[in-house]
Order: sequence, then structure tokens, then C-alpha cells
Amino acid sequence: MNNNFPQLGMAGFSASFVGQNLISMHGTNPQPFTQGELEQTIGRSFADILSDVNLGFAPDEGTLALRQTLSDFHYSQTAYFEIMTFAGAQEALFCVYNALLQKGDKVLAVSPVYQPLLQIPLNLGCEVSTIELDCKDNWSLDLNKVEKYFKAGCRLFVINFPHNPTGATLTLIEFDALISLCRQYGVWLLSDEVFRGIEHKTLYQLPTVADSYEKGMSVGVISKGYAVPGIRVGWLACHNTQLLKKVNEVKGYLSVCNSQIDEALAAEVLKYPDKLSQRNLAIILKNKKQLSQLTHVQGHEVNVIIPKVGCCVFALLKDESISTESVARLVANETGFLIFPSNLFCTQVKGFRIGFGTNKFSNFINANNP
Repeated sequence: MNNNFPQLGMAGFSASFVGQNLISMHGTNPQPFTQGELEQTIGRSFADILSDVNLGFAPDEGTLALRQTLSDFHYSQTAYFEIMTFAGAQEALFCVYNALLQKGDKVLAVSPVYQPLLQIPLNLGCEVSTIELDCKDNWSLDLNKVEKYFKAGCRLFVINFPHNPTGATLTLIEFDALISLCRQYGVWLLSDEVFRGIEHKTLYQLPTVADSYEKGMSVGVISKGYAVPGIRVGWLACHNTQLLKKVNEVKGYLSVCNSQIDEALAAEVLKYPDKLSQRNLAIILKNKKQLSQLTHVQGHEVNVIIPKVGCCVFALLKDESISTESVARLVANETGFLIFPSNLFCTQVKGFRIGFGTNKFSNFINANNP
């Protein structure tokens, strides 16, 4: 195996349970739509949407219809030609890192963190540092510490709000202050915004980074915040057309272009973000009421900071002398549910990522609080 592509921790951990038919309770997206449910929600059938789709290759940068939908319904200051589509968000991340970074570049990322956000720049030979969200202060981000990293030299800062795995977010004041810091020090800002759309109240939704900053990049996807992972479409929004050109050159080594069918479906479905969010939030907010009951995981006491966004939490293990991986394996073997331990999130904080966006969440609560 090429040493530049080490196995990602989540994949390796999940693979160790092959054959056990575990129920995922680590997910970060709401309960996926069925086709019938999605058609009813948007008021159009797949057959109708796809009746005249050209089954040739799509444009490398994405179809005009999809990019126009994204510009019209998901951004306020970003034009269709400043948006590029991909086969999921991870391809977008891979391409933008490879287009922007060189060996030795300094990259800063918020943690706990989705591992590919760190691993891809590490694979490129970058100097990667993390700044921990403060679990003792509702997972807050210390902007003074961020500025210290910027002063020491930083090419790229990577953020992810709504945050995976904690469910944290920034206030609008904090967001504006962060943009100002990036502008002051000339730092590129990559914002993984795949959970945008599942804020528990509209007032918690932040502006997109692409709309807010000339060196900002927003990555989105239909699978997470909109609960349609079966349509494999992600996107990158950025005002810097030179960077987008380089990103497209990298993409030429990967998917080259998306499926016309996926892009046609996404172009229609993404016209209804409010309807999709309304359905998803009905599930999330119902399950959120049960989070206060999540006090133990197979007899081990945990502390949960109730989030304002997203549908996952990072349940803190109170006894830090215990291995979180051993507890996660105990949960799998005793209850049949799979949760992810903190060692998969590049953090010193001990805990577990637990999703509460599915219809199985109450079963998980009952299994761990007999």
C-alpha cells in the first residue's frame, strides 16, 4: 500500500466488527430519506425530474443547473461560476488541499476533528497543528490562541461548524472576529460546512465562509445536513477563480465529473432546503429531548453537553483512566450498537461520538440505561 494513504481510523475501527451486523449509532447525518418520502417532501417524482436527463458526461465543474441551484438557494454572495461539484465532500476536500498546499506549509485545524481534515495535509507533508475546543466551556474556540498560531505563520486554517463530533458552533460575533483575524494575517480559511442546515434554531445558522471572505472556501454536501447520502454530490464554493482552476485540475485525476443523474436530482432537491431541514429537525429535536438520559454507556458515567446544532454529541467519559476504545467495543458486543471512541478524532479529550439523528436513538438509550 502507498504509505501516503494510510488507512483512516474510522474505517479500520469499523472493519474490526465485520460480520457482527452492528447498528450504527455514530452517524452525523439525520435518518436518510427514502425515495418516496423525498418525493413527497419536494412534491416531484424522480421519474419526472429525470425524464429528459442527458446520460452523457456532465461538465467537469458540474452542471449549470446544479451550480445555479446552489448559488440561488444556499449562498448570497457566491455566483454559480464560483461553485464546483464533486462526488461527495471528501473529494472536494482532497482536491482543494492538493491544489492549495505544498510540503512544509503550516496548517491549523480545530479538534476534535474528522480525521481526513488532518490526514490529507499530513499526507502532503504539511506541518499540521490542532487547537482543541474547550469542553469545560461548551466546546468554545479560543480566538486568542488562534491568533498566536497565525502570528507564527499559518497558510490555512480549517474549521467545521456545525462541528463534528461535538455539535458545537460559533456565535456570529466569534465568526466575524475569526474572519477579521484571517484577513489580517492573510490566512486561507477552509470551512467544512457539511452540517449546515441542521441548526436547531435559525438564529444559530452562520453565514457561509465563501460568502464572507475573499480567501474563504466552503465545502458542502447533500448527504449530511440534508440527509440524502444516496445522491453522491458535494461541492466547493470559493471566490478565487485561479484556485478553482487548480482544484479542477486535481479533480481530473479522480472522478473527472459527476453522474448526470445524481446532479439532476440534486439540482432539484436542493431547491427545498427549508422543507428538508424541517423534516430532519423533527427527528433531531424529538431525540434531543432524550439526551439528558444519556448518563451512562454500559455502566460507565458520561457527561453530555447539549448541542445547539447538528445531530451528534461527544459524550465525555468521566473516568479518564479507562480506554474509550475498550468501552466502545463493550457497547458493540453487549448491545449491538457501534459508537466511535475519541482516539479516532485526534484529540486528548476522552469520549465517544454518538449520533442522535436516527429513529434507533431511543433503543440505544434504553440499551445503555437498563
